[in-house]
Amino acid sequence: MNNYYSNGKFLLSGEYLVMNGAKALAVPLKYGQCLKIEESSTAKIIWQTNIKYNFWFKAEFDKHFNIIKSSDKRISNFLSILLKAAREIKPEFVGDFGYDILSEINFDINWGLGSSSTLISNVAWWANVDPFQLFNKVANGSGYDIACARSNKAILYQLITGEAEYQAVDFFPSFHEQIYFAYLGKKQNSEKSIKLFKEKAEFAENDITGVSDITNLMLKTDSLNEFGNLIVEHERIIAGLLDKTPIKNEFFNDFDGQIKSLGAWGGDFVMVTSKLPFELIKNYFNNKGINIVFKFNNIVL
Repeated sequence: MNNYYSNGKFLLSGEYLVMNGAKALAVPLKYGQCLKIEESSTAKIIWQTNIKYNFWFKAEFDKHFNIIKSSDKRISNFLSILLKAAREIKPEFVGDFGYDILSEINFDINWGLGSSSTLISNVAWWANVDPFQLFNKVANGSGYDIACARSNKAILYQLITGEAEYQAVDFFPSFHEQIYFAYLGKKQNSEKSIKLFKEKAEFAENDITGVSDITNLMLKTDSLNEFGNLIVEHERIIAGLLDKTPIKNEFFNDFDGQIKSLGAWGGDFVMVTSKLPFELIKNYFNNKGINIVFKFNNIVL
């Protein structure tokens, strides 16, 4: 049996503009997806996905990755496309043997931590192909989540003339115990958000430069107050491009601290900074109907 594992991710800075060359800061998470592959005597690929050890999806494919049967057509269609894309890159991928495959996701997929990117990374491991090449065949994004899937440290990520350039960095600020992550409960579709941004957003070079500068400063600062100010400025820039109100101003204006949207704006996780005790922060969000709040150390790898 072969096992492959890829990390989930948070994009702490650079959302949307990372597609246009802005420097972004991202962190891998303690949550991810494992792919277990075992050869079988059949000529079929039998695929099952479990979420937090509970059955979620099952499908059968022939040796050409065509769907024989499936418990969810949308998911099996994507898997078929993904497996065929891997074979386009590497024609010898999956020969005459059948396979029993178990994919195990250890987080709620509604959280938006990277169920697709971790899957793509794992299939790339299996096929022994470049994960970015496979990602670009089946997805629409910057690819930062693929970099996070295979990194055990935070990364600085940037697209330069369309090519991914990234490096592992230390992101463990002295005030990390005052950084939290709260799930707002409304999963966003990153593909649709990116498409909409590309179609409608108007931005200038100084927006890209401004976000890149914020990313560099977020990585370097030792001051919680300065980090909070950087969050406010980042929110101002992206809000202007999206013609939206920053999340704190719209829903949490009375919160004693700063709040930053992560990834696709509108309902996934937010990053929270505050000097308040954790219990007061939890109670604040609980009173807003938000019950999932992580400490930095409990979710960031």
